[in-house]
Amino acid sequence: MMPERLAPRARFTTMQKLVAILVGRGQSYDEIASRLSVKRSMIKYHAENAAAKLPGVDPPRMKLTLWWRHATEEQMSPRSER
Repeated sequence: MMPERLAPRARFTTMQKLVAILVGRGQSYDEIASRLSVKRSMIKYHAENAAAKLPGVDPPRMKLTLWWRHATEEQMSPRSER
């Protein structure tokens, strides 16, 4: 279970979650835009809105990266540790 300090305050939309995952994996807004065949401004918009749902005052890319790292660590940990 994700700690409150990293849990979104509201659910991500499908696009916000996709962008959050790709940003969390280290892709740039330009790379994501190219991959999804949309404008960079749309990716930035969704990243900022997703990050706004996460607690803290860090920049959007940092918040999304921290969220993604924790989410993947949680999925990879053995069930006995959960």
